[in-house]
Amino acid sequence: MNKKKFLSMAIAGALMVSAATAAYANPVTDADDPAYVELTAVADNAKAKGEAVSPAELEKLAVPKADVKLVDKKADAATVALYRYLSAVPKAGKVIYGHENDAHHKMFRPAGGSESDTKDVTGSLSGIVGFDALSFVGDEQRLDDCEWNTGKTYVDKMVEITRKAAGEGAIITMSMHMPNFDLVERRAAVTGSTPENRDHYMNYTTHISEGNVVHRILPGGDLNASYNGYLDRVAEYGNRMAEDGVPVLFRPLHEHNGYWFWWGKAHSSEKDFQQLWEYTVKYLRDTKGVHNFLYVYSPNGHFKTEADYLDRYPGDKWVDIMGVDTYDDDQTGQWYTDLCGDLDVMQQVSEKHGKLMTITEVGVRRGGSLAVTGNVDKQWFSKVAKIAVDHKVPYFMTWSNFEKLTNNFFSPYMVSKNRGHEMINEFVDFYNEPETLFADGVNWQSLKK
Repeated sequence: MNKKKFLSMAIAGALMVSAATAAYANPVTDADDPAYVELTAVADNAKAKGEAVSPAELEKLAVPKADVKLVDKKADAATVALYRYLSAVPKAGKVIYGHENDAHHKMFRPAGGSESDTKDVTGSLSGIVGFDALSFVGDEQRLDDCEWNTGKTYVDKMVEITRKAAGEGAIITMSMHMPNFDLVERRAAVTGSTPENRDHYMNYTTHISEGNVVHRILPGGDLNASYNGYLDRVAEYGNRMAEDGVPVLFRPLHEHNGYWFWWGKAHSSEKDFQQLWEYTVKYLRDTKGVHNFLYVYSPNGHFKTEADYLDRYPGDKWVDIMGVDTYDDDQTGQWYTDLCGDLDVMQQVSEKHGKLMTITEVGVRRGGSLAVTGNVDKQWFSKVAKIAVDHKVPYFMTWSNFEKLTNNFFSPYMVSKNRGHEMINEFVDFYNEPETLFADGVNWQSLKK
C-alpha cells in the first residue's frame, strides 16, 4: 500500500470516528459540550429580597380577611393568609415564578450545585414549587436501601423535601397524575398488594383510559376503596404540612377538558366528573380533616368563550382559584397572542364568579420541551411574566426538569459553576426584573398576623 493511499484511508477513518463520536455526544452528560455558554449576568439576590411586597402594602392590597370565601370554611390561618397574599401580588404589579419539582428533580447535577436547577442559576428556589402525588407512590421519588430498611415512606420523604422548600420561602402546589385504578386493582389481584403497601399505586398509567374509571371510583363503585387509599396518602401529606403551617395549592383532575388522561372529557360523563371533583374535596376536607388546601381548577387552553373555559366546571362551591395549563408548541409568537386571549376570557369569568385566576402550568414544548440549543426566543420567560402582570395573574408555573432527558426540561440549568444552558443569562435577567418574585422575595406569612 503506497503512502498516499494509506494517508487517504487514515483521513477517511478519522472522519468516520469523528462523526461517530459526534453522533454519540450527549450534552446532558458533558459539561464541556459547546452547547453550553458562560454565565455573565449576575443575580442580584439582595435586590430581589428587597423587592418583596412590604407587609404594610400587602395588608392594604389583599382582599380583606372578612371577605375571604373559601371552599373550606375551616381553612386554617396560613391558608387564608396565602389566599390573601395571592390576591395582593398582582395588584402590586408583581408575578411569582413557579417550577414543578424545583426542590428535588434536576436536569443536571454539577459539582457543588444545589438541589434545584433554578437555585443553581439564580441563587433562589422558584417562588412556587410544584409537586405531584406521583412522588407519594414511588413514580417520581424513590427510597434508597437505608430509607427502605428503616421504614421510611414516600410521603415521609416528600414531607422532608417540602419543609425545606417552604423554609426557603417557596409556596407549595400539588397536582395528581393518578394511576388507572382499574389496572391498579387488576395487578393487586395477582400480587396480593393492598393500598397500605408502599408500591401499591406505582406505575404511570394516567394515560390509559380503559375501564370507565371515573364512574367506578365514585361512592358505590367497585374501585372507590382503591381511590380512597390513594387520597389517604394525599391527606397524610396535607395534614403533616398543616402541622408545619404550610398551605398547599391543590390542583386535582387537571386538564379535564382534554383526552390524554383517563378523567378527561373523552372518557367520562360531565356528571361523573363533577361528582368526582366534589367527592375528592369532601373526602379530603370532611373525612380526612385536611384544612390547608386551596382548590385549583385548571383546564387546558385555549378558550374562545366563557363556556369553553367552564366546560365541566364543578361549581363555585368547590373551586378557590381558576387556572389554565397551556404550552408554547412552536414558538412562532402566536402562542403569546393565544395566551392573552385565554387570560382575557378568564378575567371575565373570574370576576363574575369571584375567584382568583392564574397560570397553573406552562412552558415551551417545541420538540417536547426547551431545547438544549437553538431556542427561538430566549426572552420567553420575561415575555410570559409581562403578560401575567398585565392580566393581574399572581403566578405562572413551568413544568419540571427531569434528570438528563434532552426533551423533557422546562427551565434553564447550570452544568458547572460558570457555564450552563444557552438561556441562563436571559433567565438571570428575568430573575432580576423588579416585577418577578422567586422564593427569596415571597413573604405571604406576614399576612398570618
